[in-house]
Amino acid sequence: MAGSGSFTMLKSICTVWCWLLLLQHGALAGKLTIRGNQVLEDGKPIKMHGINYFGFNNEQTMVDGLWAGKTSLTKDFSTQVYRQQLLGFNAVRLPFSFKDFNLPGRTDYNWCTPASEDAIRKSVTPPGVDPYAKPLPKPRVALTVGDGRCNLGMPNNVFDRFLWVINLVWLEDPTAYEDPDAWVAGWTRLAAAISKDPVSRGVVMYDLVNEPDNKKIFWRARFGRPALASLYLRAMDAIHKVQRDAIFVLEGTGQIAYAIPSGDGFVTDSRVINGFKTQLMKTSRYEITGIEDPNFFFRAIMGKPYAQSIIWGPHFYAQSVIPFPLPKRFMEGPGLYKRMSDSFGYLTTKGYCSGGKCLKWPVLMGEFSAPHAGAPGDYATMAGLVKYFNNVGEGNDGRHTRITNWFFWAWNDNTPDTNGGIVKSDWASIDWPKVRWLRQIGLKPWYL
Repeated sequence: MAGSGSFTMLKSICTVWCWLLLLQHGALAGKLTIRGNQVLEDGKPIKMHGINYFGFNNEQTMVDGLWAGKTSLTKDFSTQVYRQQLLGFNAVRLPFSFKDFNLPGRTDYNWCTPASEDAIRKSVTPPGVDPYAKPLPKPRVALTVGDGRCNLGMPNNVFDRFLWVINLVWLEDPTAYEDPDAWVAGWTRLAAAISKDPVSRGVVMYDLVNEPDNKKIFWRARFGRPALASLYLRAMDAIHKVQRDAIFVLEGTGQIAYAIPSGDGFVTDSRVINGFKTQLMKTSRYEITGIEDPNFFFRAIMGKPYAQSIIWGPHFYAQSVIPFPLPKRFMEGPGLYKRMSDSFGYLTTKGYCSGGKCLKWPVLMGEFSAPHAGAPGDYATMAGLVKYFNNVGEGNDGRHTRITNWFFWAWNDNTPDTNGGIVKSDWASIDWPKVRWLRQIGLKPWYL
């Protein structure tokens, strides 16, 4: 969540995404490709049920929380990945900052007491469920624990450490607008390193700019910031040169007047755009009239060799997480479904046409959180999101396909605006109401 300032993902992220190196069914993750509105793994449609996991963007120099506790249950990265696997997550999104790559790597993640299989089993079993009723699936990768140490083999250099965790990133640093040339160069360096690894190159997705509207970055240049369209095209052109099979996750911007903040903003229908021409929207960071028209960007990518290597990755948060009021009519019921289909749902069905060519794309919900008792006003919004994801009831508007690829915000506890994450403040206990809520949209923990 861009407002919390402390995020990380388990893939090369500035935002980079990866198809997790641990799949519940066992074999190594296969190569990711895109066909129309589907994401494929080794040619077969997949469902990514992912988790955001930050730390390479808030000076932790590693995924966050490994300082907690005394055992590998909290201190070892591979054990966290194993617990995520057991809870049903099969992909990770890793936020990062290029600036953090220049920091000295913390070394207090190295020592721990190994957690027993029994402790791991009980940590991922909810109250009322027999933790021994089913065999515990084996970890997808070898646990990096031994001789009183955690994270065996972890490099001290932060860039190499990030690649070690990769096989996994997000961008909450200012490099994109402070120095666009350095930003493009940073992405090129990262892609070049990833492309040399035959495993990583097939499972990493590049989520280039996180929640650009929160950084005052819009489709066209304004407020002294570069155009998002230019940043995207420069980065994708450069990455494509060093990694021809790269997959890009793109977020939107500039359409907040339609209650579309936080990395959403792909409306191209001129009738909808014209309907908001005089609408003024004020936030704590800027004010903007109307909603931006990104058609020029869509036309530009239609002619690119990587046009069918794009996934649209909006974020979605209810009112309690957004620091300014949004029109309630667009936050629940038919108004909510219409604004989501106007922005990104249509890209999965109707698609976009230009110059006699039409393309459809997949949509991946890159961030969202669960409702909680502290924000009762969010329940109707999030119930609507579930219907829209599943394409059922009034959420079945005939304008979008099911949203089966998503990344929940977040694993980390230190994200107060979303009432924490999957782990609680001890970084060991699980917030089971959130897991139960995620089961509505396809999450399947090991004990089911």
